[in-house]
Amino acid sequence: MREQFAKTFMTKLVGEIPDDALKVVYQKLIIFVGDYEIAPRNTEIVPYEGYLPECYEIYFATRKIEGLSVRSLELYNMVLRDFFFQVNKDLKQITTNDIRIYLYKTQETRKISNATLDNRRVIIQTFFEWAANEGYIGSNPCRNIKAIKYERAQRQPLSGMELERLRNACETVRDKAMIEMLYSTGCRVTELERLDIADVDFEQKEVHLFGKGDKHRTSYLNVKAEFALRNYLEMRTDENPALFVSERMPHGRLKKPAIEKRVRQLGELSKIGRRVYPHLIRHTTATDGLDRGMPVEEVQQILGHVNINTTMVYAQVSRANVKRDHRRCIV
Repeated sequence: MREQFAKTFMTKLVGEIPDDALKVVYQKLIIFVGDYEIAPRNTEIVPYEGYLPECYEIYFATRKIEGLSVRSLELYNMVLRDFFFQVNKDLKQITTNDIRIYLYKTQETRKISNATLDNRRVIIQTFFEWAANEGYIGSNPCRNIKAIKYERAQRQPLSGMELERLRNACETVRDKAMIEMLYSTGCRVTELERLDIADVDFEQKEVHLFGKGDKHRTSYLNVKAEFALRNYLEMRTDENPALFVSERMPHGRLKKPAIEKRVRQLGELSKIGRRVYPHLIRHTTATDGLDRGMPVEEVQQILGHVNINTTMVYAQVSRANVKRDHRRCIV
């Protein structure tokens, strides 16, 4: 490589200096470059292939052990892979501005809402906080990025009349049992999907749920739910252990999409004028509990919330009740 460099350089001098001097310069140059390592400079754009940190898999293994749900793990993986691919830097070199620029460009190019963007910020913040605590980086570069403000949609639970119209829209004993179970227990749709007949204790009026974060909790049957569920189970002829099954052979476990579809259809049949979905019934359960005097800590237990603030977001006491109690108490 040294000799090639010298020859290439000498061709540039042809015509610039006398021919008898070219030989002298070449000899001196060969001796001079002998003390150096020479290689051509690479001007190609080489992509950074190590955009996923070495601790990436360890992080997800840790979160899985901690009980993060499969759906949450998939969301975290999607967001973090996109982040590291776009930033394209070694973990220790990522700065606060890199994260800010990523969030800005992501919203500009994908036209996502502030709520979705803040969710991405939280996922990135959670990863870097873990990496800092585990010693993979010195400090969390996302710590100084404030929450992105957005207006939370005000959840409106079903009114008493709307709930009764939904009940009346039920066409089968399974429909009735499903709606009453959702309302009585305040369970999530995934929890309803996982329920087995053995999880219902009719003697104690208890339902043992297994849900978000792979956590177990107990909720309860009211009279309407117990009555509807007993009727449904009595007419069952299959041997499937699942609490809710399809109406057609071979009567497999009723899956989340099918539950959501049927609840939506019942909402349309009820003609209440808005979309009905399982989580709306869960929200109605929580709101009704608070409106009727149930302590928020007990509502929190029924819903399975770790943080009581989450309970208050899902179940806000109606303004009508606040106004009524104000007139009664502030005199």
